[in-house]
Amino acid sequence: MKKAVRFFVALTILISGILLVSCSKDDETPGEFYMRFKANGTLVEYTNQLGLSAGFAQSGNQYVATISGWNDASSNFSLLLYNNAPITESTFSGYSVSVDGTVGVLLAHKEKDSGAVFSSGVTADYDARVTLSEITETGVKGTFSGLIKATGQSDISITEGTFFVKRVLN
Repeated sequence: MKKAVRFFVALTILISGILLVSCSKDDETPGEFYMRFKANGTLVEYTNQLGLSAGFAQSGNQYVATISGWNDASSNFSLLLYNNAPITESTFSGYSVSVDGTVGVLLAHKEKDSGAVFSSGVTADYDARVTLSEITETGVKGTFSGLIKATGQSDISITEGTFFVKRVLN
């Protein structure tokens, strides 16, 4: 299980790096893309057009989507979707690892005030949910919610999450 988690963390970092490099200022459309949610009732919003992206990858029978938002280095939020079939417009929840691959969703968030990194993790009280409502060649829309945790920090309830981010094609 640790090997699988390490693989997907490395894959996520690789995809995020590709997304950051592939975005350019010429592609920026002011105000079109966004990611917003409430963290324990407080609105958090990402509107930096260069920091809002989605990428899809495949390795064998494992499909992965990374949807990210950030304004600057002080805070970010990522939705990581895993499936054994192509990722399409549908709802993802839970998290399971088997010999066939990983299926589910993880939420990851670097919180601005504390700098702590929170995750929905793969624990028994896991409740993250992501719905992809629209996937086109230029953008990805959807909603998300869940509980995220970090060692030594109070849990954060993520509610009313919505996003419309630029799709980066490979």
